[in-house]
Amino acid sequence: MLKRTGENMAESRHYFIGIPIPEQLAYQMKADIDKRSGLSFQKWTAPIDYHVTLVFLGAIPEDRLNKISELLAQLSPEVSAFPLKLNEVGIFGQKERPRVFFTKPSESKPLMDLREKVKAAVLTAGHPVEKRPFHPHMTIARKWNREQSYIEQAPLRKEPYSMEISSIALFEIRLKETPRYHAIKQFTLYK
Repeated sequence: MLKRTGENMAESRHYFIGIPIPEQLAYQMKADIDKRSGLSFQKWTAPIDYHVTLVFLGAIPEDRLNKISELLAQLSPEVSAFPLKLNEVGIFGQKERPRVFFTKPSESKPLMDLREKVKAAVLTAGHPVEKRPFHPHMTIARKWNREQSYIEQAPLRKEPYSMEISSIALFEIRLKETPRYHAIKQFTLYK
């Protein structure tokens, strides 16, 4: 059973299911991003918080959260670990003043299949899933913060960042802390 602290309606926690980015790789990516000039955003994601969201849950009753956790524990041994590459960058929002700056994974059938299985588990537990199309990404920064317009960016580096996806996690969001996203339960994928 998952335990939540200090729970009341005024301070309910929010959750999501995602893929954690390995810490060493996250710090290498951040170092490469820091070498770029001309990027001016109000909020930068801490490397320790780098992740790819599979399903955002938001506020959720504890019994439903526990049910989702049980379903993910059943699902994870049935999903094979797989390689993933990150390199291309993109934005959400206006081209001149983006709301979100991100890197995205190369096209990956195993990633899309994993997302569909996680989505099915969440729906089976009786929790809604966003209807918007799924665009896998890792947020780097938010809210353009300059008078000059954003200039389209090249990929992060010549060779993509590669990693083995061997687990997913249930994250709790703690907005006033760093790290902001806490993996409260890990689910190991089949090797």
